[in-house]
Amino acid sequence: MPLPPAITAALAPGEKVVWEGRPVPYVFMLRGMTAMFYGVVWSILGAFWYRAAIIAFWEGWWRVIPSLSLPFMFCGFSFFLYPINLGARARHTWYVVTDQRIFIARLHHKKPVELRVFTRAEMAPPQLIKRFDGLYEIVLTRRAQDKPYLIPRLESGFFGIADGEAAEAAILATKEHRDHKEKA
Repeated sequence: MPLPPAITAALAPGEKVVWEGRPVPYVFMLRGMTAMFYGVVWSILGAFWYRAAIIAFWEGWWRVIPSLSLPFMFCGFSFFLYPINLGARARHTWYVVTDQRIFIARLHHKKPVELRVFTRAEMAPPQLIKRFDGLYEIVLTRRAQDKPYLIPRLESGFFGIADGEAAEAAILATKEHRDHKEKA
């Protein structure tokens, strides 16, 4: 699938795309599933508070107390939407490796393309991880690789891609080309 014109316009003159890919949306959505458990807890607490406050006898301005539980219920509901938002985010995300740089591009409606360019200082050798479902994750930042006990942030690499070996080879070639160019 060709790159959208907005991303192609963000390329520098003479910059050639070596590899491009997109994440599979359910990979992003799975990362947000734990938020749903928090949503259940917050919603139940809000509903319990509301029910208990409604059956109590309040006089005067204390009648406002039941409505104070509504933010908890709305907050709990927003936790349910988080995985859906991550899935939508994945549909607008492109991973791009050019001969000069490595970046994540995110398209927004009526806004310029958001680029997350990986700098030489923050990058470590790519860490290729094969997932249980056959997809790959490539962790690029040194900070994420130093803490393997944490789930890396989505901005620290390429996640949910089908051709991980090709992406890793392109990243290594670009890093080598960039390092050779800086030495010269």
